[in-house]
Amino acid sequence: MRSRRALIGQNSTQEHPPARNPIPLSLRGEDFPELRNGAFVATVTSSEDELELAGLPACYTRSTVAEHMTRYETTGHYFYLLNGGEAVNFLHGASVGPFIHLVQAEIIAGVRALVQGGFGAGVHEVSAAARGSIATTWLHYFNER
Repeated sequence: MRSRRALIGQNSTQEHPPARNPIPLSLRGEDFPELRNGAFVATVTSSEDELELAGLPACYTRSTVAEHMTRYETTGHYFYLLNGGEAVNFLHGASVGPFIHLVQAEIIAGVRALVQGGFGAGVHEVSAAARGSIATTWLHYFNER
């Protein structure tokens, strides 16, 4: 994990590690020291569904860097936790409603584009054509209801 600039996690029904911890989590206590120095950890669900912060080694100290940003640090290693591990997408009290389907569809389109390859290093967006198709499908479905 130390070589990764970004870590995307989603819990699943698969045990991690098998036969030891039956509760699925994206990051367990022993995983945090393996994060790349300066990594930002954010979730889009509740922290208890994704992070085992209680299992973080006791040698880590915590300090508030900014509102909704905490730095965890020990000798030779540090990382940042956003919004205390709680969902960053609801930081300002956003509501979901049927609009979440637009977000989910764009995530799927983004994963599809990544799988198809051809991207260099950097930040990329889903194409305007893909967004248009997603919007058209969403409008068609929700206008008929």
